[in-house]
Amino acid sequence: MLRLSFHKKVLYAFCGLTLLPLIALAVFASQSLDTVERLLRASAISALDRQAAETLELRAIMVADEVQTFLYRIENDLAALAHLPALPETYLWFSRSHLQPVWERAGTNHAPSERRSSIRLYQEVAFVGPDGMERFRVVDGDLSQELRDVSKPANTTYLTENYFNAARELPAGGIYVSHLTGWHVSKQAQLGNAATPEEAINGEHYQGVIRFAQPVFDAGGQLQGVIVLSLDHRHLMEFTQHITPTDERFVVFPSYQSGNYAFMFDNEGWIITHPKFWDIRGLDQDGQLVPPYREDSSQEAIETGKIPYNLGEADFVHPNYPAVYRAVLAGRSGVVDVTNVGGSRKIMAFAPIFYTSGPYAATGVFGGITIGAEVKQFHSMAETASSNIRLLYQAFLTGAWVLIGMTALLVVFVAYRLSHNITGPLSTLVAGTQAMARGKLGTQVAIASPVEVAELATAFNTMARQLHERRERLLKTLAVLRRSRKEIQQERDFKQTIVENVEVGILTLDSRQSVTSLNGIARTILDIAEEPTRGMHLKDVLQAFPEMYQAISKSMQAERWSEYVSLERDSRSLTFRLALHPLSSGRDGGHILTIEDLTERVNFRQQMARFERLASLGRLSAGIAHEVRNPLTGISLLLDELHDRMLANPGDQKLIQRALQEIERLEGLVNELLNFASLPDTRLAPGDLAVVLRDTLFLASKQFEKQHVQLHEEIPVELPLPRMDSDRLKQAILNLLTNALDAMPNGGELWISARRVADGCLLAVRDTGLGMPADRLELIFEPFYTTKGGGTGLGLSITHTIITSHGGRIEVQSREGEGTEFTVYLPDRGRN
Repeated sequence: MLRLSFHKKVLYAFCGLTLLPLIALAVFASQSLDTVERLLRASAISALDRQAAETLELRAIMVADEVQTFLYRIENDLAALAHLPALPETYLWFSRSHLQPVWERAGTNHAPSERRSSIRLYQEVAFVGPDGMERFRVVDGDLSQELRDVSKPANTTYLTENYFNAARELPAGGIYVSHLTGWHVSKQAQLGNAATPEEAINGEHYQGVIRFAQPVFDAGGQLQGVIVLSLDHRHLMEFTQHITPTDERFVVFPSYQSGNYAFMFDNEGWIITHPKFWDIRGLDQDGQLVPPYREDSSQEAIETGKIPYNLGEADFVHPNYPAVYRAVLAGRSGVVDVTNVGGSRKIMAFAPIFYTSGPYAATGVFGGITIGAEVKQFHSMAETASSNIRLLYQAFLTGAWVLIGMTALLVVFVAYRLSHNITGPLSTLVAGTQAMARGKLGTQVAIASPVEVAELATAFNTMARQLHERRERLLKTLAVLRRSRKEIQQERDFKQTIVENVEVGILTLDSRQSVTSLNGIARTILDIAEEPTRGMHLKDVLQAFPEMYQAISKSMQAERWSEYVSLERDSRSLTFRLALHPLSSGRDGGHILTIEDLTERVNFRQQMARFERLASLGRLSAGIAHEVRNPLTGISLLLDELHDRMLANPGDQKLIQRALQEIERLEGLVNELLNFASLPDTRLAPGDLAVVLRDTLFLASKQFEKQHVQLHEEIPVELPLPRMDSDRLKQAILNLLTNALDAMPNGGELWISARRVADGCLLAVRDTGLGMPADRLELIFEPFYTTKGGGTGLGLSITHTIITSHGGRIEVQSREGEGTEFTVYLPDRGRN
């Protein structure tokens, strides 16, 4: 039980009787004011949030009205064009005179900028005859030389469009309007090396159109043709791309991560404008709609961004997305709260775009506009008002507590004066204790007061002196431990640096073949993700390389062991050197396993051996060709003379003529041997691979028609290479085309495509010919090897030499009875 002196009892009683009623009054007043403040803030927040929601909804309605006006404006353009003469120069003038301003990003990912310009409203303007054949077509402001039969959807730009057949069936004045049509842009295509859509300036942009078509009839009601206007999708993006609910109101490109952005969707629920281009509806390479993002979408589709967004299918993301879609179809606007795919919570206003032309007449809406505001941003006005109320309340409360505090100070001062003689020595001891707690263990106190307190001070001083002496001894010991720890850490870092930077994979194993550690090179060689592997069995770590584990498991009992292991992965031959060394670590022991990737060295040696073999064959071929050419020339002259003398013997003349033909064939073989033995040096210079491909296809075009081979080409307009020999590349490509034609004597199909890759160009030539068995593929680039009855077997060998001289590589895949595909990679930096 606590025993109090008389002075303390008087002091505590005085303080209690004075302060307790005052504190009780202050607490009651504070609670009452706090209740009033909460009610006032809640009322203000509710009113301001309601006002913000109405403003956001009104903005969505205004944007929807603008889109509606824009769509009817296009119909007016279509009607105006129908009254103009159907002449190429008229349509060319129409295309060039219809421009619309756009605000877009420019520059690069690292140096972004903004650009305002006027671009053509219509990507294409075309007049199609009643038979479906385009009479003329203006593309991007220029007359196109490529006229198509669009009555067949396969001939349209996006392979499955049916706008001509639909418009042809309409009555006079009828208008056909398509849904948004364009190639789907994947997540990787838009982002490239950027982390977010806002940073992806250099990525691929969505390119699509909405087709507006109207039939044109003469005075007698006879169909004259169909007018087609193809609205450039970028003008639809202008309605939503720049909207932000923040104080900025408009930006060149919104922030998807914040949730402060707008998007548009059509009457089928597909998103048609969005900062994430991979959310926009689009077609695959066969002209089919890419399936929407669903709960059961594959992980691969999600990671690659092949998941366009359909609000009707998005209830698993948030149930309000389908609700918004249904409300828009019913012609209603409103405000809901949602969470987007990126995890941002936001308030979303929506409004329908009323439109009744074409296929939209059934629902009466073109689609909908949504404007999203991040929750914190949405409540910002209300939070500001709440903060102001809170500040006033705090100011009042502070004033009240200041008054209470001043009163309390006066009471404490009086109490202090009354108890000073008792509490003074104790305060001195407390100060000494606090000084010791701060590290001043040598602190001493001097107190002149009653005997009891003086004895306490003496005991305190003795304790402080002993603690100071012990602290000094501990500090010396701690300094020694720190030096030892630093030396151990330096030695550990040195060894770790060596292990992580050596060009050999290193794994340590315990006696149970469990991996206890492995360096970064080992992770790279074994293609192990950055995840914990400690404690995993060696067999599990080498799961992708069972050949390695089989070789190692046979030699675990050996003192030291090494072996070369060759294996096949992804059509590549890999060579590794494995070595096992004992590890003496504790009583259990273990092993160190080293894995060295020798694939590049082995491939280099094989390539050098092939070069030496080709050089020897070249020298041998040149010698044989020179030695054979002169005798052949003499024999040819003699036989020619003999042929002239056998005019009286037609049978003998025919035999001599056959002999001369065989000699000519031998001379052709000799010339090919000389060409193979003396290929000219490669002259590398900047050039355009697309031009080389088109020139080569032109040379072979007559042969394609003659053999009934259908050509499919996917070659961009430009495909520049900084270092290339155009003549030699043309020879190599012509050899590939000739081989394909030889494999399809009765006709077939031939695909040739070219595209840019990360650091070069990729060319593919695929046919539907006879194909080759797998055991012959590794021999086709060898000189004099051929699978045809005639020929020298030098064409593909020369092609291989030309591609290699450019620093590139050529690969082949073939299936017997199905066809063959050659893939050629040409790097931007060829050999010097």
